[in-house]
Parts: sequence; C-alpha cells; structure tokens
Amino acid sequence: MLRRFALASLAFVGIIVPGTFAFAVLAAPPAGPATPLPGCDRSLASASASVAVMQSRLKTLNAADKAEVCTATRLYFLEVVKARAVTAVCKSGIERDRDLGRLDADVEHINEAIAARCA
Repeated sequence: MLRRFALASLAFVGIIVPGTFAFAVLAAPPAGPATPLPGCDRSLASASASVAVMQSRLKTLNAADKAEVCTATRLYFLEVVKARAVTAVCKSGIERDRDLGRLDADVEHINEAIAARCA
C-alpha cells in the first residue's frame, strides 16, 4: 500500500510540477522594453572612455616590443568585454543589438589577434 502511494505521489508530482511551470511561462506577460538601471549613462561613458584609451595606447606602441603589445592587446580585450557587458545591461532595442554586434565582432577580432601574435 505504501509503495503504491509513493508511486502515485511521484507520478502526480511528475505531471503537476512541469505543467504548472509551463502554465506560468505561458501566462507571464510579454517582456517590455527594459528600463535602464541607475548609473547606466555614467557606466556607458566610462566603458567607452576605457576602450578608447586602450585603443589609442595600442596604436602608439612599438611593434618590436612583442611582450608589451601582447599585454596591451589583452588589456584592450578585457576593456571591450567589459564594455559589452555594460552595453548588454544598459541599452535596449535596435541600438543595443547593433552595439552588441559590433562589440562581438571586436572581441572576436582581438581574440584572433592575441592568438596569432601572443601564442
């Protein structure tokens, strides 16, 4: 009797829990435009400035000093990844999609440069 009760309980839970979850997902209101978090303007400006500083630093380095170029390229990669994270959180809509696509392409390009020069 206890065994039958345990099996019936497991079957009940196995049906009810997924069904309830599916209903909750379907009944949830559609996601509206994301509201930017407080401080996003400052964070976006800071991330953009950091990327610009690292980009200008890379342009001024002497290509003969491979170790310094590799270090600067890795730091540039880090700043672009941080900027991408801030953009993903703070922007919305078409502008967000466009900027994330550009930053993703930059990340891929910098990663390939690191792999080619610094391996």
